[in-house]
Amino acid sequence: MMEIRHFVTFKKVIETGSFTQAAEHLGYTQSTVTSHIQALEEQIGAPLFDRMGRKVRLTDIGKKLLPYTQEIIDTYGKIESITSDGEDIRGELKIAAPESLTVYRLEPILREYRKKFPHVSISLSNATCGDNKRAILNGSADIAFVMLPQLQDSDLTVHSLVEEPIVLVGSADCCPLNILDKSYENQKISECLIVNEKECSYRRMFEEYLGERGIVPSHIMELWSIEAMKRCTMSGLGIACLPLMTVNDEIKEGKLKIIPCVDGFKQIFSQVAYHKNKWISPALSMFIDITLKHARDWSCTEATC
Repeated sequence: MMEIRHFVTFKKVIETGSFTQAAEHLGYTQSTVTSHIQALEEQIGAPLFDRMGRKVRLTDIGKKLLPYTQEIIDTYGKIESITSDGEDIRGELKIAAPESLTVYRLEPILREYRKKFPHVSISLSNATCGDNKRAILNGSADIAFVMLPQLQDSDLTVHSLVEEPIVLVGSADCCPLNILDKSYENQKISECLIVNEKECSYRRMFEEYLGERGIVPSHIMELWSIEAMKRCTMSGLGIACLPLMTVNDEIKEGKLKIIPCVDGFKQIFSQVAYHKNKWISPALSMFIDITLKHARDWSCTEATC
């Protein structure tokens, strides 16, 4: 017989890409995961995965089963929450967000949510905005935060939270570049460009800005975190393009300075999104409400800065 735990295991194998990783996440032995998948395959009468070494890939039948699996898991969640009241909300909430929003926006949201709903299990994954969007489309996340131009996707429900100004910064005393204007067009600038991962939305935006003007940095230093980028920039190792919220304190303290860029950058917004067909559990509904409340505070605070 097919059981709910079999479908949970099936979904976790898809999310992690392997039986071994699924077992670790679920607290099972690998043989248990294998037996759950085999039970589904026996009932359906066809293999769900192609096994290729340590990685697995969905078969066509597995792909057809996936949306039904999500429906089954969502329905099970609805049943579990039938008797939940506002103070006893339970369940699991899977959140995806980029590093910038996790560090500089989410902490008060998560703190309030955790205080009000201590019985909800929260998992938070950090990835690029593109990966976070894919996570809600494939069901591996319930809700995702992104920093992008206004997101429009017919499969998503999107709430725009606040515009996030993007600025070019250099060290307070070591950066000779005072303004990036027309005099630099079709030239190479001497400063090193300090960047994060290639899929980062504001890195792509700044590279497009430079490309449209034929401006080439002397070289590029790719780092793994915003904190590392800021420290290297403050040390005079180069210039960096970052959201203003991430460097506001350092600018006020005189550790970094904004380098004006003529014509400015495209608008980028903090946004929160979830699949339009996603069942909005009580746990998710309360998280959305708290997020939107905090976002209104961001808008008011930053409008008066």
